[in-house]
Amino acid sequence: MTQQDFIFKIRQAYINARHYAYTPVSNSQSLTRGTSHSISSLVEDLFGCYCAEKINNSSDVTIYIDPQLSFRGTNLKNKSGKKSLLIRPDIAIEKNGTINCMFDLKTDLGYKRNELYKQAQERDNQIEAIKKSSAMNKDGETKNQKELNFSENLKYIFVIISQGNIKKNNLDDHIRQIRLLNNVEIYLLTTGDHLNTYNEFPKWEINSDDFDKLDQKIAECFI
Repeated sequence: MTQQDFIFKIRQAYINARHYAYTPVSNSQSLTRGTSHSISSLVEDLFGCYCAEKINNSSDVTIYIDPQLSFRGTNLKNKSGKKSLLIRPDIAIEKNGTINCMFDLKTDLGYKRNELYKQAQERDNQIEAIKKSSAMNKDGETKNQKELNFSENLKYIFVIISQGNIKKNNLDDHIRQIRLLNNVEIYLLTTGDHLNTYNEFPKWEINSDDFDKLDQKIAECFI
């Protein structure tokens, strides 16, 4: 899957999400949706596929989509300090039993446009705390549990699909600050119009510099 394919599929997912998911055998003209379906899970699946197609040797790699990584039984706690830490990245890549990359996919910054840097700081601290530790993950299909280790070089990576819904200067400030953190990285994949634009002739461009760096980071996860 090329970068262009990935972006085009997300654009199509947005368009499809505007329509009802099931068509009645009759009277379909009577149906219309007022809001679009959420596409966040589809984007997770699609990014998982994008990563999978870049694996050279799949025998020692697992790509987890929306895993629940539980630190129950350890001293690691959530923000309240009362419950065991639970981390749910959108994607986690494991090689030979060790996770070295976790991804947080954001179609845009939306209503959390002012919280991204704070969130990144929290993740930076979490990653520092869990390096060289382990967590349990329960498989969504089988419910089998597996212990997963975390690399001493673990990274948490924000992937922003669209620049839309935030002023460019504000987004640039977030990116600049986040790139000063030790354990967190961030990549912006498209600039210009949001991929969910209703503009008949949308104008967006792939941010090749960031996208290429993201591809390199994905490749490093499989080394």
